[in-house]
This record gives sequence, C-alpha cells and structure tokens, in this order.
Amino acid sequence: MIAKNIKGKSFKGCVSYVMNDTATILEAEGIWADNTKNILRSFAMQRSGRKEIKQPVGHIPISFSPEDKDRMADEFMVQLAKEYMQEMGIKNTQYIIVRHHNADNEHLHIVYNRIDNDLKLISVNQDYKRNIKTCKMLKDKHNLTYGEGKDRVKREKLNNPDAVKYLLHDIIKAILPYCTSEKEFQYYLQSKGINVKFKHKRTTGEIEGISFNYDNVSFKGSQIDRKFSFGNLKKEFEKNLKIQQEQAEKEQQQAEKKLKTLTIGGIELTSEQWEILKNGGYIYLEKMNRNDGKGQFSSYVFLNDDKNKAFFSNENPDAFVKYGKYEMRIQDKILVESGYMTKAKVKWYGGGFAYPYLWKERNSDSEYKESWGNPRLAKEQKVEVKRQNAIPKIKKGGGPKW
Repeated sequence: MIAKNIKGKSFKGCVSYVMNDTATILEAEGIWADNTKNILRSFAMQRSGRKEIKQPVGHIPISFSPEDKDRMADEFMVQLAKEYMQEMGIKNTQYIIVRHHNADNEHLHIVYNRIDNDLKLISVNQDYKRNIKTCKMLKDKHNLTYGEGKDRVKREKLNNPDAVKYLLHDIIKAILPYCTSEKEFQYYLQSKGINVKFKHKRTTGEIEGISFNYDNVSFKGSQIDRKFSFGNLKKEFEKNLKIQQEQAEKEQQQAEKKLKTLTIGGIELTSEQWEILKNGGYIYLEKMNRNDGKGQFSSYVFLNDDKNKAFFSNENPDAFVKYGKYEMRIQDKILVESGYMTKAKVKWYGGGFAYPYLWKERNSDSEYKESWGNPRLAKEQKVEVKRQNAIPKIKKGGGPKW
C-alpha cells in the first residue's frame, strides 16, 4: 500500500483526471455524484465559502501491491480509504472514492474538499510523515504486502514531484558506493545539475541534515529514502572509505610480497635489501644473470615510484645529471626515459631541492612534462568512469533517460 498527498487549486482538473473511462465511484460523501458536472458543482458550492483559500483541493492516490489483488473487493478498498482519511485527519468534509481499472496494480483515488462542512481548512502540515506512519499502520493492521522498494515503481509514468524524487533516488543509489565524503558526494551530484544543501547545527556548525534540489523541486534526504538521511549517508561514506583503504593496503601488500618472492637477475634479495628498495633507496648487486642468458653483469638497482619494477644503473642512482631544464638524480632520468612517472629530486635555487612530478607521454618525446601536484589519477579515473557510467542520464522535466 502506497499513498501520496497532493493539494491543488482546481477541482475541475483533478476530478476530470480521476473520472476517466475506467473509473468506478465507490463512495461519495456530501456530493451529488451522478455525473462529473454535478460532482464539480458540489465541490464548488462549498469551496465558495472560503474564496481566499488558494489550494482547496485534496487528492490522494492509493496503490496496492499486486500480491494483494485478490483481496481488493470494493468494500475492502472503501474501508481502507476511510481508515486512511480518519488517521490523516480528513473528516467532516466532502469526498469521493474512485477506483481505477487501468493498471496492473489495484488503486483508487480520494478527492476531498480541504474546506470542511464548517468552512474550516483541513491542515496538511506534516502530511508526509503522517502518510508514512498511516500506511505502515494499515499494512500491519490488515496484513497487507510490503512492497520490495522503489525499484518496482514505473518511472516513465511519474510526473513531478515524484519524477524528480525517483530520479534523485536512482542517482544517489548509483553513486553512493563510490563516495567517501560529503564533499565528494556533493561534487558528483552538482556536476549533474543537482544542488545539494547541508543543514548545520547552530551551536557547533556540524552537519545534521541534507536536502536535494533538481528542476526546482526539493526533497530532504530522508524524504527520498530513509537510507539517504545525512546520518545514514555518513555511515556509507565511512564504510566506503574503509573499504578503499583496505583494498589499497591489500594491493600494496600483494605488490610487496611479489617483489619479496622474486629474485632480481637470479639473486634473491635479503630482507635488508628489500627494505632499502622499498624506502626509495638503491642497492648494488653483483653477478646478476642477463635476461638474454648471455653472461652476467653487476649494477646499482632501484625501484620505480610504485615499487613494482626494478631498474639498473652503472652509475650511482643518487648522482645528479643535467637533463632537460633540471639537474636531477640519474635514477629519475632513467625512469622518465623508460616511460615512467616519477617524483623527481631536482636541484633548486639557493642550494636546495625541489620535487616535481616528471614524465613523458611518449618515449620518443624530446621533452618531459612536469606537474607540482600528483597527476597519478589512474585509479581515481577508473572509479570516476564506473561512477559516471552508473549514473542515469538526466532528462529535463522527468525521470531518468535510460
């Protein structure tokens, strides 16, 4: 059982929609209901007593799970509708209960006058929360089926604000597994035209709530899904961060284990030699076997920045040599010329050192590129590709474009 509360300006538009070719009026209260014209006239007469009210129309569609179809006799549907209205404080007013027969799931519509029989306005304050509580109560009371969630809702049949609500649900669900902080989460949603606003505590400035806006329609996170309250989102960020950290540690351990178990040129490294290489240093190995099997050689050995490949130099890798615009270590020159990126150590003004990232896009390039920030974004780019591929394409004015 799912219900939503809609308020509007025009009885004509609402009643005309509800009274379609498949409609059956199950019950009417305070309404002359022999035809659509007289239904409208009845609502209009009472509405005229409070002309200053801008939205006198109350409209409640209620849908039931396909699993409950065999139980949905007219009398039972009327009972559920009237119990729902009672719990929502909709009483002492005009209404019609209309059953539709134009969809796979059984559903009905309640149209009621928010101006009651005493010309008092029926409040809709907190109707979202009360609606959730009332639907749950009725499902429990009458043993109705709980749906399998928002995935079963047919997006193509939705109009705003529900179309935006389900669009936000689908996008948040798609990107959430890849986000490790609220800033990252906000960035990716805003890149899709979805505005994210955080609510902060007045005393501490700590974030305590979150809301989303798209196509001029806004929802709090918990209104989209209880899983999307800020508290629950924060738990997901922390979980995702822990998973990423554990995965990075696992990959590093695997890389280290691989290097530890591998020999270099037929020589098995000692634990001391491995520690030196792992910490960015170099060692000297004698009588290593050449890959082509033609003899042996001795050389200085060091690793690339990722610590997953060994390199060789006849000269001390820490010695400096002029290469391009910088005077850098021999090992940095070798890595750049071999097509690897390295955080180089270069001589700087005043006798100090600087540490730019250097690399060549192609080994044949005459000049290397440099960056003072870490451009190693391969893993992040892969995550970004997965994230972007997971996000539904947004189509203005409606649900996702699948």
